Formats: sequence, structure tokens, C-alpha cells
Amino acid sequence: MSRPPIRERAEPRISANDLALYMLSSDTARIGIIRRAKYPQNPPITRYRDVRGPICTFLSDLNRNLNPLVAAETMFRQRMADPSESSLRQDDARQSIEVLNALQRMRNVLAPLEFAPAPTEQSRLELGGVVISVRADLLVFGSSRGVNQMGAAILRMTQSDAESEPARTRRRDVGLYVATLARLHAEQNLPTSDRQVANRLCMSIDVQHGELFQAPDANTRRMNDLENACRFIAALWPTIQP
Repeated sequence: MSRPPIRERAEPRISANDLALYMLSSDTARIGIIRRAKYPQNPPITRYRDVRGPICTFLSDLNRNLNPLVAAETMFRQRMADPSESSLRQDDARQSIEVLNALQRMRNVLAPLEFAPAPTEQSRLELGGVVISVRADLLVFGSSRGVNQMGAAILRMTQSDAESEPARTRRRDVGLYVATLARLHAEQNLPTSDRQVANRLCMSIDVQHGELFQAPDANTRRMNDLENACRFIAALWPTIQP
């Protein structure tokens, strides 16, 4: 039995992941994505909620001390063995351990990057009349030709294990769209101080598949496509019924 919507959203609002999927979907699937965004359902638990903190602590540490990941895995194993926990919480703990293991397999990919904690409070990203639910998990620092730069990283915990060529291409396209939204969010809403926002430091990290997608340098068309899609979503929003 499907769960009842928790509310009807009056203003157009969509998550970064759903907007990325919208960009790659058929017209029929797009209507379904907008409908789910307008009439969101209350999930029984928030997947991977407790694994993001330890991952961000680990990546923000210049020495990449493993203690936060080890402590998190111990906690999740205790949760899995606790009979008082629901089956959903136990399954989330199991999958969170898989995320921790996948992250450690990415250590060489992530080693050259300098991460820092993202602000706790972040302003909303608005594009084409739509509020996009996007939050930077980490800031990313770097420099090029003497110019201090920064960007934003979004952790993605995808569950698909399909490894066909179409599946890999779709993951890449979703990752690039999310990285582009990270770029827009960093430029509009994150403190830059004396740093210049750089595409290469705005990224989507698909932890479970060990892939890192950076916002492409030639990104103008992708940003325009996202804005046009949001304008269409905003125009269609009042007509969408449950």
C-alpha cells in the first residue's frame, strides 16, 4: 500500500537528484517526477543519514584518519545486531557499511582533493522559478596559476548495481548534472571569501560506484538546459494532480 502524501507543495520544488533524472527521462516519466515532487511521501526512514557525517569528517581531515569510519562501522554493526531496531534501520545499517567500504576503495581517487566542512546553514538554490533541494556536503579547495579556488561536493549514495553500458552512461549523465547544480549552488549560495568558484572543484561523488564527476568546463549549455527545464516545471506545476 502506498503511503499518503505528507502535503501538497504550493511552490515548485525538486531535489537535485530528481532534477538530474528529469533531464534524462521521457515525457511520461517527467510528469511522474514532477508529481512526486509536488506530492512528496513521508519515507519511513532517511537512508544513509548517519553515514554522511563520518564520511565528511574523514574527508575533511587532511591526514584522512580512519577513526571516524571505524567508529561508524562499529555503530552500524551494533545496530544490525540489535533486535530492538526495525528491519529498515538494520538494512540501512548494512548498506551504510557498504558505503563506508566503497569510500575506502576511492581513497586514491579522492586523495589529491582538499575538502573542508560545508556551512551548516545554506541558502536555497532557485533556478527558473523552481527551488532545488541541493546541499553541499563538503567544500573543496584548490588553486590554479596562483588563483585560490573553491567548489562544492555532493555525496550521492546510489543503490543501482547495474553495470551495463546504458546504466553507466546514465549514471555519468546524472552525475554531471548534479555536479553542475553543485557549481550553481557554490556560486550563488556558498561563502567564497577570496576564492574563485571553479568547475573542476564542483563535483558529485557517487560513493557506491567509486565514481567522481566534476562539472565540465564547457558547461553553459548544460546550465541553460537545467534552467529551461525548471521554467517548464514551474509552468506545469499548477496543473499536476495527485
